[in-house]
Amino acid sequence: MGTIFSNTLKRLRKDAGFQTAYQFYHGNGKKAVLKVTYRGWLLTEEGKTLPAFRNLGILMCAMRLVPNSAEASELVLAWMKTALGEEEVNHFLGPMLKPAPGPSVSSPLHKALQRTLSQAKFHITPEQLEVMGKNRENYLCWLALSNDTGKWPPKALAQQLGLRTPDTEKALRELAAAKLLKKLPDGAYRCHMTGAMLEYPPRWPLLQTQKKALELRRELVAQGEEVYSRRGIFRASLSDLANFFPLLSLNVSTAQTYAVTKKAKGTALFAVEGRVVKIMDF
Repeated sequence: MGTIFSNTLKRLRKDAGFQTAYQFYHGNGKKAVLKVTYRGWLLTEEGKTLPAFRNLGILMCAMRLVPNSAEASELVLAWMKTALGEEEVNHFLGPMLKPAPGPSVSSPLHKALQRTLSQAKFHITPEQLEVMGKNRENYLCWLALSNDTGKWPPKALAQQLGLRTPDTEKALRELAAAKLLKKLPDGAYRCHMTGAMLEYPPRWPLLQTQKKALELRRELVAQGEEVYSRRGIFRASLSDLANFFPLLSLNVSTAQTYAVTKKAKGTALFAVEGRVVKIMDF
């Protein structure tokens, strides 16, 4: 039956694309990040234990919830009702609490897209991200094979990417050891996740793990050609604007529905990103 918190937790976990507790726990850095053993996490999902309030930020991040969004507010409120009592929270704290914003993804179309994309996700673990971003060779090999359905001998891939064959062989071995690629009997490599929606670990609290991969990504984007851009500057409240972030994230993810996994006339690797930059207090 669970509790208000455990039921809310499981629903938000599934909305993020983690269909099982095992997938969520092992896909988010396990005890090093979630501050609990796998058995402890199962007890939390069953409603038998309640995480420390200070760890709610970690859970929000692991479930890709934007701070101050409707979903994040719902999780905190569920914790309070479970810890303090639903009636007590509604009676004593309700009048003092700011009403939660409406759901960011509310239209039938966006809900359908969110559901479809979540079901097709493959979550990259922090350990896999560390191998991926170890150096330029690893990152380029991963980027190429994760966008292609073919099988690639190391020498052919090295020529395609402009890398040395020995460096390419080493990179492919490390990526395969991290279960990001598969080595075939003939010595070639392929990616078993090509075509899936790839979800990377959140930046917080895994910043150090991601730092190298982010630097490599910025380098590649800086070297590329901008083919479309839309920008605007306006005044807004951050607490209100934060409710737009999940919708922005969904729209960026939707761009992957245009992805192809075989080379054809006019195909290229494109970087698609959504950014919200605070310029100054005003």
